[in-house]
Amino acid sequence: MIKLLGAAVAGTMCGWAASRLGMPLAWLIGSAIASAVINLSLGALSVPRSLYRAGQAVVGVSVGLTVTAAVFERIGPHLVLVPLFVAISILLGRLMVPLLVRASRLDQRTAYFALVPAGISEMADLAYAKGADSGAVATLHAVRVFLVVLILPLIIYGLNGADGSAVSKPPGALDSHFILALVAGLAAGLIGNRVGLPSAFVVAPMVAVAGLSASGLIAAREPAPLLAAAQVLLGLSLGTRFRRATVGRLPRALLAGSMVLLLNGVIMAAVGLTAAALLDFDPSLMLLASATGGTAEMVLTAQVVGVDAALVAVYQVARGLGGNLLALPVHTLTFGRGRAQPLQVAPCNTGRGKGRDDDGPSNR
Repeated sequence: MIKLLGAAVAGTMCGWAASRLGMPLAWLIGSAIASAVINLSLGALSVPRSLYRAGQAVVGVSVGLTVTAAVFERIGPHLVLVPLFVAISILLGRLMVPLLVRASRLDQRTAYFALVPAGISEMADLAYAKGADSGAVATLHAVRVFLVVLILPLIIYGLNGADGSAVSKPPGALDSHFILALVAGLAAGLIGNRVGLPSAFVVAPMVAVAGLSASGLIAAREPAPLLAAAQVLLGLSLGTRFRRATVGRLPRALLAGSMVLLLNGVIMAAVGLTAAALLDFDPSLMLLASATGGTAEMVLTAQVVGVDAALVAVYQVARGLGGNLLALPVHTLTFGRGRAQPLQVAPCNTGRGKGRDDDGPSNR
């Protein structure tokens, strides 16, 4: 708890400094860096599941408050692209397995699960079950999310103008409408988690509050300090994914893996920009739609840079769900049903049968 409080203070200070420098997603990136440094230098640091979920819920509520009845009209033209992007991201990951194996000297199974565009906990658990290195898989997925969060907002700001004027918005207040939205969102998250909804504490609050907002029952905007606090919580959780033992024993794999994951991100960005050019869609929207970052992180990025967060959520939830569902079938087709001896002493806990927090801490 002392290390967590220290990390929270350090992350908040780093986030404040990054925000003063005008960095996109400043609070998340600053806290992620602080958390990773503390985790690697002082030993294992963990963020309580309840705090991480609270951060996710704030993001979901803030998106839901921006949704109007016209959201269904906006989704319509994207219905074909959503499954197409899911298929492309999964196929690209599979095709890049030989490259990651050659560059990092990881085994094929570990490289495969490290490149499936799905949740960190889910892929680490599946890697363990199939005899792969679950620690390397979890760390490389954390690298994937961190690279996307760090680089993509800068590119979008470059597309929209460096001054960020296009994304400015009036501050919200902690009034009765927002408190009602927050309570409704948390309740929806608990229900969604109970029924097994993927990314329950992002998606369920967003859907519930969107219904209230679109019907005119609630009219509010999230307070800026609360959204900053949510970024800090998400950043702290992301930083804890970098384990000292894994980084110390696999320096080459992590360095080579970072380069391969960066290439993967560049290709997916090219896919998104190509779709934007062909269909006359917003390039920033399609960059976030095609990105293989975490659901909460990408939705939050959309909020911060002024992109349609509801549409980004549709793409990201579909990508996470598709990756989770298809990881084993694709693995079976590629490697067969055999299972080698596990390389790790224990997998990440996943809380099977419950809802999952995509690309975040496990639910157990």
